Amino acid sequence: MLNPALTRRITLGVAAAGSALVLAACGGADPEPEAAPEAAEVTEEETPEVDTADFNQGPIPDAAPEVTAEDLPAEPDSSAPLGDRIAWEALEQVSIFASVVDPDATSECPEIAGTEGETATCTVNFLGEEFEYAITVESSGILVSYQPQLVDGPLIREAVEDTLRVQADTEYVLCDMEADLVRGEPDTDAPFTCQALDEATGEVDEYTLSISMYGAFTFFVV
Repeated sequence: MLNPALTRRITLGVAAAGSALVLAACGGADPEPEAAPEAAEVTEEETPEVDTADFNQGPIPDAAPEVTAEDLPAEPDSSAPLGDRIAWEALEQVSIFASVVDPDATSECPEIAGTEGETATCTVNFLGEEFEYAITVESSGILVSYQPQLVDGPLIREAVEDTLRVQADTEYVLCDMEADLVRGEPDTDAPFTCQALDEATGEVDEYTLSISMYGAFTFFVV
């Protein structure tokens, strides 16, 4: 906690004392003493006391957390069954959504033939929670085209708050999440709000977290 600003005073000395002595020795009239200049007063501006007790403190990362394919197990090659390849894709999407890697995560899909109109739901077990990744095959042949959908994804407090630290440039943030992992749906707002504290001014900004259809998220000031 910063101490209240102090006021200090600087008094300047009396000039020309030597000159007065010389005049007296010559028999002239004693000069009137010079008035000392008024003391210069310097007042430091007070810095507001900031209460940080209600916030989570952490260092500001160099960049927002993110996960790339290189952080995950090796992707199956094109000769692997279609279900295995989509299971890896499901794991990738959940991990990117979370901005966190779970080394114990697993993902599986039912057998997928790749016929037009076929639907399937894959399951990703991530940090002890199950997340569904659904697909609908739109066309088949040499190339199989399908529409994927991540039903919901994991929002991890540490990753969310570190992202806000980078955006708001502060160590003090707080998201009113019910747990350290909550579920969020793509293409909507997260089910909580966050706050960031300006340490210099004591001002607090409130943010909503918007999740894109691909799982990336961005903070907006309320």
